[in-house]
Amino acid sequence: MKTLRTKILLYFATVTTIMILLLVVLVRNQIKNTNIPLTIDLSQQIITAKSGEVGAWINQRIAELKVFTENETLISMDMDRIKPYMRKMDESHRAEFESFAIITPEGHAWVTNDTYIDVTNRSYFEKIKTEDLDYVISDPIISRSNEEPIVVIIHTIRDDAGKPVGYINGAIYISKLSAIASEVKMYNGLAWICDRNGQVFTMEEGYINKSFNIFESETYGYIGAKHIGGKTVEGIEGIDRIQDFMGNNIIVLYAPIPYAEGWSLGINFLEKEMTQDTDRLLQMILVFGFFIITSLILISLFLSSSIVKPVKELQGLMKDVEKGNLDIVYSHPGEDEIGQLGKSFNKMVRQIKNLINTVYIEQKDKREAELRALQAQIQPHFLYNTLDTIHWMALEHQAYDIVDMVDALTNLFRISISRGEEIIPYLEEIKHIESYLFVQKVRYEDKLEYEMYWDEKLKECKVLKLIIQPLVENAIYHGIKGKKGTGKVLIEGKIIGKEVELKVADDGIGMEKEKLSQIIDVLEGRSKGEGVGYGMFNVNERIKLMFGNKYGIRIKSEYGKGTEVILRHPLIIDNRKLIE
Repeated sequence: MKTLRTKILLYFATVTTIMILLLVVLVRNQIKNTNIPLTIDLSQQIITAKSGEVGAWINQRIAELKVFTENETLISMDMDRIKPYMRKMDESHRAEFESFAIITPEGHAWVTNDTYIDVTNRSYFEKIKTEDLDYVISDPIISRSNEEPIVVIIHTIRDDAGKPVGYINGAIYISKLSAIASEVKMYNGLAWICDRNGQVFTMEEGYINKSFNIFESETYGYIGAKHIGGKTVEGIEGIDRIQDFMGNNIIVLYAPIPYAEGWSLGINFLEKEMTQDTDRLLQMILVFGFFIITSLILISLFLSSSIVKPVKELQGLMKDVEKGNLDIVYSHPGEDEIGQLGKSFNKMVRQIKNLINTVYIEQKDKREAELRALQAQIQPHFLYNTLDTIHWMALEHQAYDIVDMVDALTNLFRISISRGEEIIPYLEEIKHIESYLFVQKVRYEDKLEYEMYWDEKLKECKVLKLIIQPLVENAIYHGIKGKKGTGKVLIEGKIIGKEVELKVADDGIGMEKEKLSQIIDVLEGRSKGEGVGYGMFNVNERIKLMFGNKYGIRIKSEYGKGTEVILRHPLIIDNRKLIE
């Protein structure tokens, strides 16, 4: 059976989803039928403008050649005068022209790189001569100097009577034209220049100095590209769609280049690139719709909650009580049945809370009494007097080993109390460790060996008390004790910069990786202290609480080889100054 809240949620979610889907469909159709055609038309205008820019660049080169032809030096066709003049022009126009050539009416040409060629049979020479044209642009040819594709612009040199007396060639790199075309940035498309024979040139990365013929493009899997070549050669601008060998739809835009008959500039790009913005808009609508649905769901939750609010609130408070939260009050008691139930609920919670507080206080008083009793049993004077009595009784019976043991225990107890001080001199901490190791050596005899090394400067410093003994205890009980044969504990203290490094290492049984990982997690606060000994955990917590998280314990261990515990402690000169 559906609840009222569920019904409201379903109604709101269903209606909103249907409305958003309708909005997506309407927007998509609007974009497809209006925005995309408009975008393509604007892109075509850009291509036409850029082709005009390429044509203007070519026309400027033609105009420069025309200026040359009007110079008296060239009109004279005196090669002795022409050569130095053209070498100078070659130097000053190197950015635009690859080279220049002066051609006699018979077709003998001198090039500015001091080579001689015969252009009699070249189509551009035959055309300009037979048709008596002012200039002709050649088909692409390969430069002899660097084997790059070039185009030759040949211009007629006329005398004062208008009679042709010779010709001047200006060779330009096709890469110059391709560079202008490559300035067209449109949907990650590939911009190109196509000559009158259908050869395509581009400067795009991965295609530089490579070309292919548009009439042969279908052999590479480009379906429908061949007819585009026919249009470009005829000087027609247009927009076409073709397919590549992967079945992707490609949009091709092209426009004729002025002053270069049969040449065109074009660009092609994946149709899905053009619709990416549309797709992102639709995605935004869907995301926005999701937030609308979410908001409406929240509103419906609010409305449904307001309808059944008294019952739901009481139900929630009961669940909180089940979880142990007793600091709650039902704030809408009213006078109806639910209100009376709320009053009873508040009364019940207060009684439970009072009962728990009473039990807590009783237990706390009981623990404090037990602690006071325990402290009374271990009064320092009582323990000192007892150990002193044992000391003199052992001397009376000449039990000197017992005397040494009692002295060691006395030192342990005296340093542990330290008149209530937390920071003690290193000498006392060292004596405490020596006394502890003496007691353990008596217990374990030949099974335990130890060495201690201390920086002499540490004797002038102080340390948090009782931080080394728990680490030594761990080394003995968890490392040496389980090892066959004799084990050794190394204790070392040294000053490093403004810190003290205390190291406790043993050659005991070590730890497996899983156990070591648990201990490291506990020491670094990523888990609770169940996975590490209380002594080591207590030392680590005391140091961090006293000096900060940059200090504390780090541990390294390898199963079967031993364990090394390194403790970082600030260098303390006196109780008033900590050097950090």
